[in-house]
Amino acid sequence: MGIQALAKRVAKTAFFRRKVQTIAAPVLFDATRFPYGAFRFKARVSKGVTCSLLASSDLMHWNMIAEGVAAAEEAEYVDSDAGKFGHRFYRLLAANIPSVNVNGYASVALPPGFSLICNPFDAPDNSVGASFIGWPDGTTLNKYDTRQVRLNENGVKNGKWMHPGEQLLRGEGAIFFNPTEDYKSHSFVGDVVQGSLTLPIPSGFSLRGQLVPQAGNLSEDLSFPISDGDVIHLFDRDRQKYVLHPFENGKWTAGAPILSVGESFWVAKTDPENWTKNLLVTS
Repeated sequence: MGIQALAKRVAKTAFFRRKVQTIAAPVLFDATRFPYGAFRFKARVSKGVTCSLLASSDLMHWNMIAEGVAAAEEAEYVDSDAGKFGHRFYRLLAANIPSVNVNGYASVALPPGFSLICNPFDAPDNSVGASFIGWPDGTTLNKYDTRQVRLNENGVKNGKWMHPGEQLLRGEGAIFFNPTEDYKSHSFVGDVVQGSLTLPIPSGFSLRGQLVPQAGNLSEDLSFPISDGDVIHLFDRDRQKYVLHPFENGKWTAGAPILSVGESFWVAKTDPENWTKNLLVTS
């Protein structure tokens, strides 16, 4: 066999033996917001691939905040600047392949007295016992049962929640009572659910939370279905009083309700409708 023929044969054999790395889409998990403000999460990535960490405060505009080569198939990221933001979201690009999920946190202020809150994320454990740890006796959290037309009771007694397994799910609102004389902050953490999201809104009163962790005008920005005769009740946690936003003759007569991330609201609905919100993170 000639030298040229041998070289071609060696090259052909090497080509078929060459391993092509398969790059899997990253997965974000085990997210934690620390009391001092930092946010940490882990990611499953393809080893040796260049990864870019992107962050956003509105799920529309993204900035790269870190970049590097994955040294292992499980990486840990800590955002030490998270304390500068009331809410922030994260996604990872591995060789320009986006992560399967987007996760993040949202902090809500809980002054002495009552607040209307909601959990805008999906987490591995959305139970009250897992989410609200370390609160003193006298703390309460009440959800509204539209079928039985009453508030459910849950609170802390003898250092434990009465119903620790009760779920506070995305789209549900709750009345939270802080029995202390101090302003507190609570962080919801989890995945941002994407796609076409739908929540039935019955006629009469219901207590609802956001489908996605975005702030803004309830009808224009958050796509809430509003009709003549409907009334939205927001709660001013600083003044401890309700503020009503009626919708009549095709407009808000007392100004449109503006929600912050993690805030819930009462709605008095004339007719049942579906609340549909579309969210797809692509940029």
